[in-house]
Amino acid sequence: MRCDHCGQQVPEGAFCTRCGAHQGIVEGAQMRPHHYAAHPSEHVAQPSVFTTLFPHVGHGKLHEFRYAFLAGLAIIVILVATGLVVAALLAAIFLVPILYLIYMYEAQVYRDEPALVLGATFAGGIVLGVVVTVIADHVIGFTATGHDTTLIGYAVILPIIQLIVIPLPALLLRGRAPFTETVDGLVFGVAAGLGFSIAEGIVRFSSVFAALGIHTNSGAWIFPLISLAVLVPLLHGSTGGAIAASLWRSRTGAQASRLTVWGIPVAIVACLLFYLVGQLLTDAGVSPLIVLLYQAIPIGLLLVYIRYLTHYSLLEEAADLGYRSLVCPNCHRHVMATAFCPTCGVALSATPRTTETGSTVPASAEGA
Repeated sequence: MRCDHCGQQVPEGAFCTRCGAHQGIVEGAQMRPHHYAAHPSEHVAQPSVFTTLFPHVGHGKLHEFRYAFLAGLAIIVILVATGLVVAALLAAIFLVPILYLIYMYEAQVYRDEPALVLGATFAGGIVLGVVVTVIADHVIGFTATGHDTTLIGYAVILPIIQLIVIPLPALLLRGRAPFTETVDGLVFGVAAGLGFSIAEGIVRFSSVFAALGIHTNSGAWIFPLISLAVLVPLLHGSTGGAIAASLWRSRTGAQASRLTVWGIPVAIVACLLFYLVGQLLTDAGVSPLIVLLYQAIPIGLLLVYIRYLTHYSLLEEAADLGYRSLVCPNCHRHVMATAFCPTCGVALSATPRTTETGSTVPASAEGA
C-alpha cells in the first residue's frame, strides 16, 4: 500500500513502517500522540516510569521489572519493620540502579561496548557523586551561618551544581558511531544520574551507618527511605536523561528541536520544585506523606517532557534499515518492517537490541 503521509510504498498495516504515521487517520496521524513510539499502547502524555526511563524493555518484560521494583519496596518495608534500618538504607540506595543495570544488560543498549558504556555512565556518575556530595557537605554544612543560607545552599545551589555534573559522563559517549540516536542519550543520562544517586546516598548516610546498630527504632525512617528508594533516584535519573537527550540530537526535526531547548530549563525547574518547595513544606510542619506526594509531581512532569522528546525524536530520526522479516518485540507478530512495526507502530530503534535480527531486504529492492 502507499502511505497516506510519506507517499512511500510500504507493507499493509495500521502504521507506516517508514515514517511511523497512523494510516487512515487525518488529524495527528504523523505525530500520533495516542501511540507513544517506544510503547504504542500508551499515550505520549502518560507519566509512566518504566516505559519512559526503560524505553527498550519489551512489552513482555515490562511487568517483570515492575514486579521486581515492588518486591524491592516490600523488602525495604520488611527490613524497616524488623528494625534493620541500615540494611533497609542500603537496599533503598541500590534498588533502582540495580534494576537499571539489569535493564541495560537485558536490552543490550550498550551494543558491543559494555565496559565503555557502564564505565562512562554508572562508574562516572558514582565518582562525580562522591566528589560533589563530599565537597557540598563540607562547604555548605560547615560554612553556613544561618537557616536561610543553608536552605539556599542545599535546595538551590547544590541542585543546580548537580544538574551540571550529572550528565557529563553520558555526554562522553556523544558522537560515537553506535550511539547516535536521542534515545541512546536518554538511557546513558539516566544511568549516569542513577550512579550519582548511589554515591550521594552512601556519602549522605555514611554517618548513619556508623551510628546505628544492627537493630534500631525504625518508626521515623519509613518516609526518608521511600524518598531514598524512589523519588531521589527518579529525580537524578530523569534530570540526567532529560539533559543528555536534549543535548544529544545530531539531526533536527521540527517538533523535537523545539523541545530540546527546554531540556535544561525543565530540569532546573523540576529540581527547584522538588528540593526548595519540598524543604519549605517540611519546615512548615506539613505531613511527610504530603511532602512525598507533592515531590512526585515535578518528577511526573519531567517524565512527560522526556516522553514527548523521545517520541518525536524516534519519529524524526527513524532510519531506513531496509525491509526485515522479524517478530515484533512489542506485539509479537511476524512482520516486514524498516523503522516501525506496521502492526503496532513501535519504533524498532527503541526495542531490545537482542531482537534486532531477521532477514533484511535492501530498501533499493523494494520494487521487487
